[in-house]
Amino acid sequence: MSNSEVELKIDTTPKENSEKISTLSEKEFERKNYWKSCCIQVDRRAVKFFSQLIISLLIIVFCLFQLHYIPKCDSSEYLSLLTMILGVWVTDAPRLHNN
Repeated sequence: MSNSEVELKIDTTPKENSEKISTLSEKEFERKNYWKSCCIQVDRRAVKFFSQLIISLLIIVFCLFQLHYIPKCDSSEYLSLLTMILGVWVTDAPRLHNN
């Protein structure tokens, strides 16, 4: 072997309890990331993401509707709501994965 080559040895023999460890971690993953009821199983992260998305869209539509139909002098509440929603999405946007 030359100086630039490195020999890599990987132990591929099966270890005891490896199946048991992976099964436990899989069950722990499901318990942490899924909500189960009698008839449905949903991903907790997806429910959180889509509920935040729907609530934000409802607030945005409401504010835009009110801004269109009210006099210009009374629009500060709705502009501040729109700015708040923008700030929530820019700084702490809902994510499907944990960092």
